[in-house]
Amino acid sequence: MVNIVSLDAVKAIVGDAAGALTVMTDDVGTTVDSLVLASKADSPLDRDMTGKLDWIRDTFAAAASDVAEQSGITVEATGYGTTVLADADLDGGVSVRSTAV
Repeated sequence: MVNIVSLDAVKAIVGDAAGALTVMTDDVGTTVDSLVLASKADSPLDRDMTGKLDWIRDTFAAAASDVAEQSGITVEATGYGTTVLADADLDGGVSVRSTAV
């Protein structure tokens, strides 16, 4: 059983978490953008490392994008869920048996 004191508080907490994730993904983006090779890719080893660096940058950028997308989905689902609970409360305490997000 979950004791929810305020649906607005639930939305605020999720919003705060989403904001923190946005800051984190922005920081990851800044870090990824700073990953550069200090020298030209003149040798086969350097060229191979350039390919590895590109893979690392792409992997981190994709992960940050996925986190940001999931954060948005969570905020949306929270809004939907709190609306369902608030509507049930307004309807006289009708219990919510199930809902899909």
